[in-house]
Amino acid sequence: MSNPQIILIFFRLLNFAVLIGIFWYLWYRFGKPYLQAEYDVQIGHLDTLSRTHTVLRKEHSYIKKLIRAEDEDRAVLKERLFVWREAVGKEHEAMEVALDERRKKLDSSLKEQIARVSEYRMYTTVRGEALQELKQKLTKQFATEQSQERFISSLLKRMDTV
Repeated sequence: MSNPQIILIFFRLLNFAVLIGIFWYLWYRFGKPYLQAEYDVQIGHLDTLSRTHTVLRKEHSYIKKLIRAEDEDRAVLKERLFVWREAVGKEHEAMEVALDERRKKLDSSLKEQIARVSEYRMYTTVRGEALQELKQKLTKQFATEQSQERFISSLLKRMDTV
């Protein structure tokens, strides 16, 4: 090897070492702090996401518990509603039966009262006619007025007591 060639290799290695030194300096001066800052930001973001995930998981389990509790309450209320509807239905049926019985009683008492009133009207009408007819027959049978009056008054007293 010749001397100029050795010098050329030496300077090439020196240039290479200087170039590596420049890259090394630039890396530590600018690249590494930038990447470290980005890395720290990403780690912070991941920590935030992890905490948020933990909070959301807790909320999710809490909400699931609430939903289960509300479903149980809803089931109990639904059962109570069915029992209440059944009781109301039975009460309604009982009220309808009682109302029908009351209507029947009122109808029968009204019919009885109508029968009594019509019987009384017929009695008063027939009584007046019967008394007049009886009076006429007795007047014909009894010649004297005094005997007629006695018999009529005793007969009327008996009829009033009946």
